[in-house]
Amino acid sequence: MTLELNIKPKTYDFYLMLLTSAVLVVIGLVCLYGIGYYTYTNETAPQWTQTQMYGDYIDSMNQLIYPFVVLLLVALGLCIPKRIVPRQSLLAAGTGILAATFLIALITNIGTSLAFLLAVSIVVQAAVMVLTMLGRGGLTYEREGYFVQTGSSMLHLGTVIFVFDFVSMRTSELHLGVFWVATILITVGTVLSFYPGEAGNIARFLRPGSKSP
Repeated sequence: MTLELNIKPKTYDFYLMLLTSAVLVVIGLVCLYGIGYYTYTNETAPQWTQTQMYGDYIDSMNQLIYPFVVLLLVALGLCIPKRIVPRQSLLAAGTGILAATFLIALITNIGTSLAFLLAVSIVVQAAVMVLTMLGRGGLTYEREGYFVQTGSSMLHLGTVIFVFDFVSMRTSELHLGVFWVATILITVGTVLSFYPGEAGNIARFLRPGSKSP
């Protein structure tokens, strides 16, 4: 099977794809660093999570990942103009949300502002996914096909939820549950995006009243 991406170099979508990929790589490296530091420190000082050292670790990780999370959400958000609203309208709304995010950071802290920005993005991406699955809202995508578009929307939502889990849910009892939600969305979204034909065949086979060949 050959996967065709109709994205021409030196276009809006091409640069948006490069930006998103680069930011995801950096966020992945930051996550690996955070996990490695936590594991090493937990082995050398088992009680460190009960000290100020753990609070400093959380603050430093939030500061380190903050600009890249903002860039990721901006990049993912810029995918929406060609799906729901005109690009200029989204840019205006995005500017307002970013301004609110920075204001929250000044009033409270970086962690709270990140949680706000990620929560807004989750709501928007969830709305995109639901509208895509229902075939409503006049959404448009770079590639045609129900399963490809559904997979794309699931990948977007899963990625944002994954970052939200890492940034805001590390110490929550819901951490693992949120992690698995993100993992399922990313996995299913990847399968649907890369194997839409096979997904369609399975769906037709499972449809009530269908006859096996």
